[in-house]
Amino acid sequence: MWVERIELNDFRCFNGTREIEFSVDREKNVTLIHAENGVGKTTILNAMLWCFYGMTTPKFEQKEDLLNHDAARAGRTTAYVEVSFEHNGSHYRARRYAPPNARFALMRLDRGHSEPLSNPDTFINTVIPKSMASHFLFDGEHAEVFLGEEKRHEIRSAVQDILGCSLVKTAIKDLEEVGSQYRRQMPKRGGSSAETLNEQIERLREKIIRSHDMAEVLKDEVVSIQQQIADIDEQLRNSSAAKELQARREDTEKALKRARDRETSARDDTVKWLGDNARFLVSTKLTAQTFDHLESQETKGRIPSPYNEEFVKDLLEMEKCICGAPLHPGSDAHLLVAGLLKKAANHTLRSRLNAIRAIMSQLKDKRERAPGELDAAYRREAEARAEVARLEPLLTEISEKIAGINFGEIGERERRRNQLRGEERDKQQKIWNAERDARDAETDKLAKERELEKQVQGDSEAQIFIKRYNLCETLKGQLERELTEDEASARRVLGASINKILAQTGRKDFRLRMSQEYGVSLVNDAGTQLAKSGGENQLLGLAFTAALVEFAKQRENAEGFRLLKGTVAPLILDSPFGQLDESYRATVAQHVPQMAAQVILMVSGSQGSGGVVEALRPRVGKEFVLVRQNRAPRGERPVEIRQFRGRDFETARFDAEFDGTLIEEVV
Repeated sequence: MWVERIELNDFRCFNGTREIEFSVDREKNVTLIHAENGVGKTTILNAMLWCFYGMTTPKFEQKEDLLNHDAARAGRTTAYVEVSFEHNGSHYRARRYAPPNARFALMRLDRGHSEPLSNPDTFINTVIPKSMASHFLFDGEHAEVFLGEEKRHEIRSAVQDILGCSLVKTAIKDLEEVGSQYRRQMPKRGGSSAETLNEQIERLREKIIRSHDMAEVLKDEVVSIQQQIADIDEQLRNSSAAKELQARREDTEKALKRARDRETSARDDTVKWLGDNARFLVSTKLTAQTFDHLESQETKGRIPSPYNEEFVKDLLEMEKCICGAPLHPGSDAHLLVAGLLKKAANHTLRSRLNAIRAIMSQLKDKRERAPGELDAAYRREAEARAEVARLEPLLTEISEKIAGINFGEIGERERRRNQLRGEERDKQQKIWNAERDARDAETDKLAKERELEKQVQGDSEAQIFIKRYNLCETLKGQLERELTEDEASARRVLGASINKILAQTGRKDFRLRMSQEYGVSLVNDAGTQLAKSGGENQLLGLAFTAALVEFAKQRENAEGFRLLKGTVAPLILDSPFGQLDESYRATVAQHVPQMAAQVILMVSGSQGSGGVVEALRPRVGKEFVLVRQNRAPRGERPVEIRQFRGRDFETARFDAEFDGTLIEEVV
């Protein structure tokens, strides 16, 4: 999808009819819109979303107040937004009217003719599914809200939206409900005992839900605690009194992580050794006996046989001995030579004997080397365990030293850090308990369900409900497993994409870590969680949005019936540089045109500083300025002038005919 043009008629701050023609140049794919705060950047972003779906972003204030106030005073009653776009080689025009004449129309344009589509909402959802749409609009002013410490659920929702999981999630929910209805039908056939079992199953189901909900709440709290610890670490890192100790702690934590990794690797090697070498250990006696037998048979002249089967057969066929004597069939000489076949060795036997010798030699060789390999694995594990034992007390010692510093709030921060660590361990234990309770309840529930089936086993009508219930449970379980696998795959792809962007734009050597529970954090090479500044939060949010857009593009031709296909759509960025410093801004600006095939970028004067416009200039195909019109007199207000492409633009005008916003193209 390529957005070609937007027309705003009496919509919010846009009095009269105003329009923007977006760049559809594949090389110069950026449309740059300059506007100061409150002039209309966010309105343009929301106008696009509202035109297609009748909705706005959560932070769009007074979303029901859409008609321009000056237009209302002039007696006009209707506002609309019209968007022209191209999709799969065809051109379309979508228009949505604001109340009281609210309606949505979509036309296909063909050689000057227009054809109305009978189901415009359905068509728009095939172009960009509604669940995905909000992720193509990045509101920089609110990015930190999206990536706050307790926003795991929003992040998971975003991943599921781009995957197109809505149908699967609805199917799982429906199967749960339908299955419960079938299960409730069974007791009617099985008497009071079956009714009791059904009540027990229902209570266990509710317990499973409560346990999972409790675990989710606790995971939110753990994410928050971990971020608080990271913030304290950052404060200690920047404190002159604790700086050296904090650096030692971080180095020690890195060394401890490496030692634990080595310990785990050595332990894995030991387990692998047992799997690979157990047969060699138990083969000691077998190997010795086999070699002894082969040697005794060789001594007796049986293995290998002194006669070759093929050679004996050749003599009998030629009817002539190697000495030249005849071997007539039936003669004593012929019978004696034929008798040699009983002891003669054929090709197959010789091959088998050679294979046996090779296997026995291999077993002997492996058996002789195996103890050394095991000893080496044990040594590596012991060395790593000793290193862990050395480093853990060292970390405790460093912590005690930091806590003992009587300088400002350093000691208190360290004590608070240790308190948070204790709280984290406590909540992790509670999470484990809740998940264990859920697993135990699930096991009990399955047992009760089997018992219930037995109760109604003799009733043919009840068997129908059993089969239907089991089918619902089987399908639901399969969909849940497949959804989990799809999400895990999506997390890997998104994580790799985000880290690639961070590596290209980030100042620090950090990377994203996204847990299975969708907790998002920045970590260093040792896996230590880092504090996120406002700018880094915004950078992370921008990288996440870009990764979602790229992932949707990759899934454009995805196969399968469970998930919706991805899509290609423009990326609309409103104030993406607001919290970034000048160095970050220029670096990120260079990357922006690569984030999507078509980019619509809106910046204020301050957000466009720091080399942003210069970095973008080679990729800008269209450029506009939003100019504020005010009825009020200028009075003592200074004149606001901004220069673009060598041309001066007065961005706030007074003594105007109306209150609103004009759109002027920079050429």
